[in-house]
Amino acid sequence: MENLKAKGDLEIWKIHEDGTEELHFSEHNVITSGMGVGMAHLFTGSGAGKISDYQVLNFQVGTGGDVTDYGVSTYSLKTPAGTAAYLTAGSDLLIESLPPLKDGTVATSEYFVRIPFSNIQKVSSNAVRFNLVVDAYSLVGTTLNEVGLFMRNPRGLASPSPILVAYRPFTSLKKTSTFTLVLKWTISF
Repeated sequence: MENLKAKGDLEIWKIHEDGTEELHFSEHNVITSGMGVGMAHLFTGSGAGKISDYQVLNFQVGTGGDVTDYGVSTYSLKTPAGTAAYLTAGSDLLIESLPPLKDGTVATSEYFVRIPFSNIQKVSSNAVRFNLVVDAYSLVGTTLNEVGLFMRNPRGLASPSPILVAYRPFTSLKKTSTFTLVLKWTISF
């Protein structure tokens, strides 16, 4: 069987009120071992029975990223944002409280942002882009510096338990209401 050589690239853009765009960050990311766990469940038929459970449908942003302490064994954000930061007045984000898989076990529930299907696009025969949008009214006043993509529910548990499949700490950015944050994350196989 041919080896899967998954890789990812992340661009973080500020979209200002007047429509101007400013690139804040652009780098490769790490595909974590959670991608392998999810694919192993899929290919062995030992996990979820629905293909939608293997889709990347959630993300988190956080405040504890450390560019010197991450790698393929990373299984969670250092400090994911809490519900109060996400759910500010006027926010359009769809927030879900779900118990993630961390280091092989189901953990205490955390808050995740749901990625609308309209924000997922095929960009080539072997690549998909996730356009993660944090609107102007969300996470205001929070200094962000890490982000993660999560596969929905590879074990097929009754309550979806997402697993981290891609992660990246980035240059700190204080979120304000003067811009929307768009994280363009491309995963290639």
